[in-house]
Amino acid sequence: AQNHNTDQYLYRPSAILSHYIHWTFRASFTFVFLSSLLLYYAINLIFALLLLEAGRNQPECIPVSGDKFGTIAHTSLSDAFALSWNTFTTVGYGMSYTSTGNNFGKDTRPEECSGVVFLCTAEAFVGLLYAGMCTAVMFGKVHRIQSHHAHLIFCNAVCLQYEEVESDDVDDDENESASDEHREDEWFDDKVDSISAVNESRLSWDLEESDPSNDEENPSMKAAAQENEPVTFVDQFNGCPVLKFQVVNMLANKEGSEMVDAIMKIIGVKLKTKGDVITQSQYVRVNLVDYEHPFFSKVWHGVHVLDSNSTLLTNSARKKIQDNGGSWPSEWFKPKIIHDILDFEDLVVTVAGISSVSAVSGYAYKRYKKGVSFVEEDITCE
Repeated sequence: AQNHNTDQYLYRPSAILSHYIHWTFRASFTFVFLSSLLLYYAINLIFALLLLEAGRNQPECIPVSGDKFGTIAHTSLSDAFALSWNTFTTVGYGMSYTSTGNNFGKDTRPEECSGVVFLCTAEAFVGLLYAGMCTAVMFGKVHRIQSHHAHLIFCNAVCLQYEEVESDDVDDDENESASDEHREDEWFDDKVDSISAVNESRLSWDLEESDPSNDEENPSMKAAAQENEPVTFVDQFNGCPVLKFQVVNMLANKEGSEMVDAIMKIIGVKLKTKGDVITQSQYVRVNLVDYEHPFFSKVWHGVHVLDSNSTLLTNSARKKIQDNGGSWPSEWFKPKIIHDILDFEDLVVTVAGISSVSAVSGYAYKRYKKGVSFVEEDITCE
């Protein structure tokens, strides 16, 4: 059996046309319009020169305002160009055209004008193809705007949080209304704490009444009491820091501005170097606490836990976390040590979903580079 190269049937477009189409997606609308206009004039000029030569050989085949082509010698090129763009755009003003039966002289046979007819027919076909190509390019650019610009904005930095954010860290320049809300929250928390304290005292009294020996606690009552206790940052993530960032929908609070079935993904970029030369670039998947949002309308918080399964840590650091019961050693919570055990150069965050505005799939992404400083609290996007 004869062996065939399976790759020989792959689609191989024209290199020049392919480069031009790809350039149109990167260029602005102004440059695309100017390039299309320039190409339009170039094609018309080429056919005009061909028609000029054909008109000189057979002047009776191209009537111009009722006279033979070239009757006025110095207008021959302009007459040929007029016939060219009229044919290319299928406008057909009737100033110049190919001869028909009434235009043929006694000594002219129809087959003698076949060259002119062929040129005009070919130019009309090229004009239709060119109009379709320009329409497709413009449609593609508009669709790319709808898909790429998903009306999302990313925060400027990824924050590494490894402890609770104290209330004292709130900025002093907050307005009076924010301070009032903060005081109301404190009053509410105090009320909740006082109610919890009363419930705990009643619970203790009930336990003493039901079990005077007080040797064992009721497991169900103990679980109910634990549910009232606030979950600290350390307990929530098992003593491991987290990377946090925000994505904001710029059309928030507007009707129909939601992104449906949104998915957030992160990849880490690791570089291996030999001296100052990069020898290898590796992309690793980064797991998120919540990577799906069925109805993204306002703010989305991305959180990645730097635990023993994190691909952003060195192998030795992940092994030590496992040996430490799944939590970070206490001596690691220093910026210099954290910077050394992080094993990545860049983070690329992508968000994709279906826009309720345009009903098309849209996406947005942002690249973050690892810095030398870390922030202990979340950064809001402004």
